[in-house]
Amino acid sequence: MTQFLALMFVVFGVMALVVGAMAIGVMVTGREIKGSCGGVGGGDCACSKGGSCPPPDASKSL
Repeated sequence: MTQFLALMFVVFGVMALVVGAMAIGVMVTGREIKGSCGGVGGGDCACSKGGSCPPPDASKSL
């Protein structure tokens, strides 16, 4: 049980470091976090405005 708890603390610490590094990267570069379509800083998207959406490209999903 103590090994499991130690492992959970290590995993939590690593994840906290990764999230912190990503946050620092966003603050340093000054870019907005944006989604793939719409949202804050996402720009226009035909799909979100009722336009016709192109079919998904099967080669991109692989």
